[in-house]
Amino acid sequence: MNHLAALEQAGHRFVISGLTQTECLVPVLGPGNEQRLADFFRFFHGPNLRTIGLTSAMLTRAAAIRSGAVGLVRPSGQARRYGLADALHLAAAIESGCDVFLTNDNQLMTFSDIKVEELL
Repeated sequence: MNHLAALEQAGHRFVISGLTQTECLVPVLGPGNEQRLADFFRFFHGPNLRTIGLTSAMLTRAAAIRSGAVGLVRPSGQARRYGLADALHLAAAIESGCDVFLTNDNQLMTFSDIKVEELL
């Protein structure tokens, strides 16, 4: 959460989907992670974060991303195919008007329809 805190202090605003929130919680649910869980909930309910639901436009764009119709084209000329969750995350960011997509997933770093940065 330190990198996010630094971005937040710099005045950045964040958008996440309910899907993102769900995925963030999975590794911190359980005994011994109470502080990390509290940190996530503090972030999720902070003033610089907006949680969005997935819209029809996002679902349509996700289908295009997943099909390989948009995004990275490999040097071989074949389109990169993304899993459903990744396609939904990317589509939600694009359709929400985000400038940057933050991720820890190296496979998403070369997606070309939105600027992608490593979250760390």
